[in-house]
Amino acid sequence: MRFTLLGPIRALTGPAELPLGTPQQRGLLALLLLQDRPVPIDAIVDALWGDRPPASARSTVRTYSSRLRQTLARPGAPGPVLHRTAAGYRLDRGAATLDVTEFLDLLDRGAGLRRDGDAAGAAHALRQALDLWSGQALGGAQGEFAAAQRVRLDMARRTAREQWFDLQLELGEHESAAAGLAAAVSEEPLDGRLTELWMTALHRSGRTAAALAAFRALRAALRDELGIEPGARIQVLHQQILRGAPALAVTTDRGAPEQLPADLPVFTGRDEQVGWLRGTLTGPAPAVAGITGLGGSGKTALAVHAAHRLGDRFPDGRLFVELAARSGSPTPPLEVLAGLLRAVSPGVALPSTLAERSALWRTTVARRRLLVVLDDAADSAQVSPLLPGTPGCAVIVTATRRLLELPTVRWHRLGPLSETEALHLLGAVAGHDRVAREPQAAARLVGACSHQPLPVRVAAARLLDRPRWTIERIMAQLDDDLRQPVVMHEDCKIVDEPIRRAEAGLRPATARVFRIAALPGSPDRSVEDVTLMLRVSPAQARAALEELVDAHLVEETSTDRYRYPVLVQAYARRRADQVEGPGGCRAALELLAAVPA
Repeated sequence: MRFTLLGPIRALTGPAELPLGTPQQRGLLALLLLQDRPVPIDAIVDALWGDRPPASARSTVRTYSSRLRQTLARPGAPGPVLHRTAAGYRLDRGAATLDVTEFLDLLDRGAGLRRDGDAAGAAHALRQALDLWSGQALGGAQGEFAAAQRVRLDMARRTAREQWFDLQLELGEHESAAAGLAAAVSEEPLDGRLTELWMTALHRSGRTAAALAAFRALRAALRDELGIEPGARIQVLHQQILRGAPALAVTTDRGAPEQLPADLPVFTGRDEQVGWLRGTLTGPAPAVAGITGLGGSGKTALAVHAAHRLGDRFPDGRLFVELAARSGSPTPPLEVLAGLLRAVSPGVALPSTLAERSALWRTTVARRRLLVVLDDAADSAQVSPLLPGTPGCAVIVTATRRLLELPTVRWHRLGPLSETEALHLLGAVAGHDRVAREPQAAARLVGACSHQPLPVRVAAARLLDRPRWTIERIMAQLDDDLRQPVVMHEDCKIVDEPIRRAEAGLRPATARVFRIAALPGSPDRSVEDVTLMLRVSPAQARAALEELVDAHLVEETSTDRYRYPVLVQAYARRRADQVEGPGGCRAALELLAAVPA
């Protein structure tokens, strides 16, 4: 015999279904099946009728139990037996099976397989668990107990479904996941987690515009229904899709560890930097290359692209770790080492201290040819324990600034794209035909984007969202955005975010120089200008401007002369108005104007 509760309450003997009676009688059977212990008659009455039971409730329970006992009895064959004891009623299932038990066992099995690194096995177990459902749990039953159990079981089903979709993405089954998620999101349009998974599946399937549309639909629904914005996690995913973050499409080769994100479908320029990385990482000594640059300059994309190009040089695997400096909560090196060690040596026993774990990591990778990408590093203390100590292994570190306490790292400062490269990127995302129709407007647009990959991609996304707009019109809108005291468009906030993080990392005095020195119309600034506007010494002005160079907020053009990129200057001027106030801004400009040219 088989009992099912993940749908209509049924008792099956082969193809035949036993008659289980009224909804309340079915509710009693479900209660006894789920409790699996004696249930006092008063507890049964509460479960079936709540606070307002009929006067005949106790006798009705006795009648229901008698009928169920007769229905479940199978002459000549052992079967479930409903007992009445001093402690209450208890159903002994015997050899009969229950779908709820199987469902929960499969969830536990899937969780164990996933912990052991068997994603395919875990996905199979979860799919089997989900296939047990045939409708609303405890279908046909009434009462508070049935309602509570429906909520509990449905929450477990939703969690299992989300985990199954997540495993599909991990296994590279993006198209299949996208189809299933589309149906799930249509049923639950306010579920941010389902939309997040759907956006990832669509993006990895090459349907980036649809992924962005899914986010807009969720945001509109949440605003209309609840008056709230999407959560922080899905907003980060939205920004990653807009800037083409490669970490959204992890490869799934199960041989030597291959954790590299997929290479960008459109990778523009950077030939010189790729050549430099190849030369740095393939020498005889332990090789560590560092890439610095403002957020959005393409550090991660370059590191991933180069790592893909160097695959034949590192047959023992390529690892990718997000160190998460930009999140404000960098991943501790002890935690990073746990992931690295499990990747190269599954089942390894992990020491508890950082020193022991770092030593085990270096021992484990000795005599291997392994490439590790450490993305978005916070500081030297985070990176140092992760560096191998023997030849053969190579590491690429990306960070917003040089980590000077790591003497073995060779650093490269990543600047903007050339105009030709930026135009090619704009066309690759928004359509080369649109760029070809308005070459001068396109050149002005990428110039206004400072030739940086992230702003160019965001501008291209805006073009995609407005297929009937000309580039000239987009350029006019961008000009207007740059003049506004507060950015209004979401994509402008995305472009501002890396600059905001860089400003937050400055010393207060340097941050004031950053804001005030941006006020004049020209992007060019000298040490003398800063000395006049802020009433500081030339040495103080020079030190602050050099700190801004290190933060990638200004560029040195010649001795004691510097230049703001277009977007950085626009951001700094808005911040000056917010922090220094209109009076402070006017005073600084008047000090500069008072000096004869």
